Amino acid sequence: MNDLDTLKTQLYPVLSSGALIRIAGRVLLHINKEIVRHTERTSYLVMKIAHAYKLPERGSIRNLVFLSLFHTIGFFREDMFFNYSPYSNDIDYLSDTLEVKSKYMFGCFYLEFMTPIKDDAMALDDFNSGYNKDIKNYLYQETYKSIINLCARVSDFVNRYPDKPLPDDLNDLAPGKLDPEVIGIFSGLNKNHELEDCIRDEGYLEELYDFINKMQFSEEDNKTLEKLLIYLLDFKSTVTMSHSINTSCYALALGLRKDLTSEQLSKLFTSAVLHDIGKIVTPQRILEYPGKLSPEDMGIMRYHVNHSKRILKGLVPEEILDNVFRHHEKLNGSGYPQHLTASELNLTQRILTIADITSALCDSRSYKGKFSKEKVLSIMREMTDKRELDGELMNILENEFDIIHEEMPVLQSFMRVDFSKVIGKYNEYILHLSSPTAASGDLDDIEEPEDLEELETLEDLEEL
Repeated sequence: MNDLDTLKTQLYPVLSSGALIRIAGRVLLHINKEIVRHTERTSYLVMKIAHAYKLPERGSIRNLVFLSLFHTIGFFREDMFFNYSPYSNDIDYLSDTLEVKSKYMFGCFYLEFMTPIKDDAMALDDFNSGYNKDIKNYLYQETYKSIINLCARVSDFVNRYPDKPLPDDLNDLAPGKLDPEVIGIFSGLNKNHELEDCIRDEGYLEELYDFINKMQFSEEDNKTLEKLLIYLLDFKSTVTMSHSINTSCYALALGLRKDLTSEQLSKLFTSAVLHDIGKIVTPQRILEYPGKLSPEDMGIMRYHVNHSKRILKGLVPEEILDNVFRHHEKLNGSGYPQHLTASELNLTQRILTIADITSALCDSRSYKGKFSKEKVLSIMREMTDKRELDGELMNILENEFDIIHEEMPVLQSFMRVDFSKVIGKYNEYILHLSSPTAASGDLDDIEEPEDLEELETLEDLEEL
């Protein structure tokens, strides 16, 4: 078996930077389409201005557009402190309320620690504040803020008043707050209302997506973007995020024991990272339902593989798409969605199926606690005897179960990002809020879900 110490260097991102960013956009689209459309309009305008603007020496068009694509990331997260739900269709992105300020501050911390742009994220600090010429002279992030802020206000105006042209003087959008230099460049580009007409009829999307597709980050940064896709699931279900991480780790453990090449391991890992991406569409009440699902809800749950295929189609190689789509197939044809049989399922897909089930049985879920080693292996051996799972892989899992579990912390470290720093910085920010509105939230009142009795068979489990 390959040394775990060298595994991290063996794995490389299978997908391009642009594909990873586009997938992230499609994931967020299924949390709130209106936020994504606002963000895309804003990003298109930012892209146009950035190409006409002489950015500061440390500036980067790529990073600026990336920042604009995710500047609303805080609006996709449920916030119990402010009793905020990310599913509203009437969000005031430009409000000076603490609730809205907190969304941009969360985004600031999230992008700093979870994405490749790091210090550039500082542009979201106090995002809706007015233009500050003095700060702009020595902080390039202030230029980023000025550009994104104007473009966000134009996007918001166009969305709220679809039949009304922008005011002749853009300062009317936010008197005293906008950068005159940025206004001048936008006005020059918007002669005859070209830019605003383009974003009104969504004719901008092809050009924006083409730019994103060509974005390039380093290999190490692409690894960060790959991990980001798993952590975006946390906006919908922490259980699903944790399951995706652990499935990826079990898959790697089995792949190593089958002596897969670096290319095969990388494709396996990417497939595992993406295998449940479609659950972003599945209702939270089903994802975290504390019991056996009804036949109707089970049907909705099972459809997550179709959602995954739709989210990933056109952005990942067909091989990866097939691996993700088939991770619930069984060798005897009893799986779903296509009821494929052994001759149609390759080694990567067989590994992914076993890794997925192992994670579901070993981890605590909304409807169960952790199962013992004996119970996990008993359930999976029964499935193998029914010719549902690959016997050779099952023998490896059974014989090396204890060793694999000892390896899990090392494997999980491959997925580790500084999310705890995001939460820590955000909580610190919240604690320093002193307004009555902020004080009205009581985080101590949030209840933890009670542990539920273990369910006895795999048929009792949620369909992973």
